[in-house]
Amino acid sequence: MADKKNLYVDIIGPERPVYSGEAVSITAQAWDGSLGIMPGHAPMVTKLGIGEVRVTSTDDKVSRFAIKQGYLEVSHDKVVVLSEDALDVTELKGVNPEDIERIVKLLADETDPHRKAELQADLEWLKSCDKLLKAV
Repeated sequence: MADKKNLYVDIIGPERPVYSGEAVSITAQAWDGSLGIMPGHAPMVTKLGIGEVRVTSTDDKVSRFAIKQGYLEVSHDKVVVLSEDALDVTELKGVNPEDIERIVKLLADETDPHRKAELQADLEWLKSCDKLLKAV
């Protein structure tokens, strides 16, 4: 019987790596939709959106990570995720509803397009974390 191929996955946040290990598959939220990667996937680089990355390990355990944008690269059965913010879902803390309300108010008053985009990303990040926490 031939050996089953696996992926090697590294998920790296700004402060430290959050995951390194073998996996049979990975799903991620790209900027334009979801994508799935299995061994033998063609080389690629894509921009990630705000959302979740799921890694299914060789023992069928699913690890979940909250990702705040970044990039994903696939090459020779190795997947590297570089993210502005990457946290294991088990490390997420509760989302304060007042924080969401504060950002919504700031967005309504903001006129600078660059600052407005930053605030929108922060709002999406908080909402995504809240959604992931409720799904645990």
